[in-house]
Amino acid sequence: MLGNSQHSPRRKIFFENREDALAKLLNNLPLNFFLKEDCVVVGISFAGVYFAHKLAQTIKAPLAVLFTASIYAPNNPECEIAMATETKDVVINDSLVESFGISLDYVYGEVERQYDDKMLPLIYQHRKGNPLMSFKNKHVLLVDEGIDSGITAFASIKSMVTLQAKTIYCATPVAPLEVAKAIEETIDGVFCLYKLKDFVDVGYYYRDYTEIPVSTIEKIFTQIQ
Repeated sequence: MLGNSQHSPRRKIFFENREDALAKLLNNLPLNFFLKEDCVVVGISFAGVYFAHKLAQTIKAPLAVLFTASIYAPNNPECEIAMATETKDVVINDSLVESFGISLDYVYGEVERQYDDKMLPLIYQHRKGNPLMSFKNKHVLLVDEGIDSGITAFASIKSMVTLQAKTIYCATPVAPLEVAKAIEETIDGVFCLYKLKDFVDVGYYYRDYTEIPVSTIEKIFTQIQ
């Protein structure tokens, strides 16, 4: 979950709150395209579930949530070196792994541990242990409330490729320019309202970035088939 963003009052505000960001994003999406296609909307973070749920309702598409987990450096629990998904796809920050001399055995061992300790319990809690719905030959729209480093998005993209999605798109209100460009080169399309060269963090661009209530997220999960 994400909490309040503490930044200077002079910061650039693009969105009053999540509802404002969502409304603006919906106004700039080619909704008719997704209405006509066999599309699945996929939330790629807990915070992004709120956006994904509203978007899925708008285009009358199934909603899914892809569970992910960060992998941290062995001697620094705040240094994220990789991102793993429930399909056990992983994206590694090669420069950090190399600079810290971290072995790939460690990284992949942590992928298994995070799957067992974090992702599998979530799968049982929210999907009763069932696997993700089939994405084979589907048009997938990955959704989040903002992108920072892009590591979660790239790991999610790898999962969609593994699951044989026909096309992959990404929708988010704000992202770093270079990250957005890199994602655009990887998938079929990116819908992003603000691609910023001097990006700070997602919460910097929201006036109200208070934590989403757990009850709200839990309610959404009960509506996922």
